[in-house]
Amino acid sequence: MKKVLFAVAATGFAASAFAQSSVTIYGSLDAGVAYINNLGAAGGSVMRLDQGTMQPDRIGFRGTEDLGGNLKANFQLESGFYTDTGSQPNAGKLFNRYSTVGLSGDFGAVTLGHMPDVVFDYVGKLSNGYQLTNWYLFHPGNLDSLANTYQFDNAVRYTSPTFSGLQLSGMYGFGEVAGDSGNGRNISAGASYTNGPLRAALAYSKLNNRAAGYGGAFLQSVGLGTAATVFNSLTTTAAGIGYTIGSVRLNAAYTQVKLDLPTGVTPKQKNLDLGAAWRYATADTLNFGYSLSKLEGARWNTFSLSNVHALSKRTELYVQAAYQRAGGDAKLAVMNGTGASGATGVSGGSSQLVTTVGMHHSF
Repeated sequence: MKKVLFAVAATGFAASAFAQSSVTIYGSLDAGVAYINNLGAAGGSVMRLDQGTMQPDRIGFRGTEDLGGNLKANFQLESGFYTDTGSQPNAGKLFNRYSTVGLSGDFGAVTLGHMPDVVFDYVGKLSNGYQLTNWYLFHPGNLDSLANTYQFDNAVRYTSPTFSGLQLSGMYGFGEVAGDSGNGRNISAGASYTNGPLRAALAYSKLNNRAAGYGGAFLQSVGLGTAATVFNSLTTTAAGIGYTIGSVRLNAAYTQVKLDLPTGVTPKQKNLDLGAAWRYATADTLNFGYSLSKLEGARWNTFSLSNVHALSKRTELYVQAAYQRAGGDAKLAVMNGTGASGATGVSGGSSQLVTTVGMHHSF
């Protein structure tokens, strides 16, 4: 990805003491024409322009300052938006994806601010939604946060140096509620291992008093109470693995989410992803995916197929299809991204098909 660098020249005494610093501006824009059937309670079909199907639409700024002795100051600001309308997913947060400052060096890195948890950073990047570049493939309700829609506020994260391919990380998000330190508190930790074509990860997170968002309507659709506005807690354990063999990239991910609902019910959701990406030509990659999601007696099977054609290193054309079938106690398909503004949508039937033809550009 081509990056735009602005050199911040040191002057006077600083020029003789420290190396040059830099700021990178980066981003992604993605839009495509989508067909979706069984949409909403009425079960109708729609043709629409969708945003961020391959990658989330975003613009960001990342910078470093060399402080000497292999110590660096770092920052990152990243804002998500919708290419089709120009609006923000969260109007109350300008930098809704990242807003961080920190230090890095031989000891690892310490980062403070607003950022994704370790489950997304380590295991989410081995899921079908990420590896197969299809927003519709994240799991019903997005309870495991693999789609990076519930970042930690007021967080401190430590990431270790890499030892023989192994890296460890831990995060703590302060609830900042006087007299109740557990209210709104978030905790996450994980390990990532990379060795040539192999990548593996384990991660854990516990989020207290997380906003239910689209997950509330999802749980209501399977009879687990009214659409809650806030969950007491969500505890996620996750594992993922990826392996590249020649022109084929394989991935698998598993997550389990234990919910503590305001109604006193504590169901568990389990999700399994299996995916493959085959680069069969210099500019073309064919992606195959399968996901199984279970919640108590309900289950959802999701299948996907897509082709990505690279016009350059920064610009791609794609055609993709995702199909989900509900079974067991689940009567309705629930695909990520089919609702308004990319929200999880509860369909009007037991199956749902989404096809998209679009373009992605990064800078």
